[in-house]
Amino acid sequence: MNSKPDNTETDQMVMDGHVHLDYQWNPGSVIGAFLTGLREGEIRAGKCESTGKLFLPPQSRSPFGGRCKEIIKVETPPELRTGTVVHRPPWNVPAGLKPPYMLASISFSGVETELIHLVVGSLSLLRGLQPGHPLKPVWAEQTEGSIRDILYFQPE
Repeated sequence: MNSKPDNTETDQMVMDGHVHLDYQWNPGSVIGAFLTGLREGEIRAGKCESTGKLFLPPQSRSPFGGRCKEIIKVETPPELRTGTVVHRPPWNVPAGLKPPYMLASISFSGVETELIHLVVGSLSLLRGLQPGHPLKPVWAEQTEGSIRDILYFQPE
């Protein structure tokens, strides 16, 4: 237990604790279609009704005020936009993935936003990557409708 004095007339105690909570939620039709696409080995974007612009991951509303009800399969190949090489893994690194790898912003031609994901390769390959370098997704053998259905991207 931590006891932290307050600047008011009475002291307040702050207690540390941990909560473990299993939960489920409905991702909605737009994100649901994106996750279904991942389960089926497709990358899908949302199309703004007002502007026709594509957003990935899809959103129910675009920044331009339109709704994004239509979900489109992204047909253009992914490219590296920018990234940083990771040498020490964070707590949530996917099982079996060891550094070095790149945490990257990945773009698709015709899509307004980027997808943040991992790029895997040797350290020398990762250090030599430049914006615009073509990538390809590496899919999990068993997909379930999660962003981790794409294990990582690989330089082509």
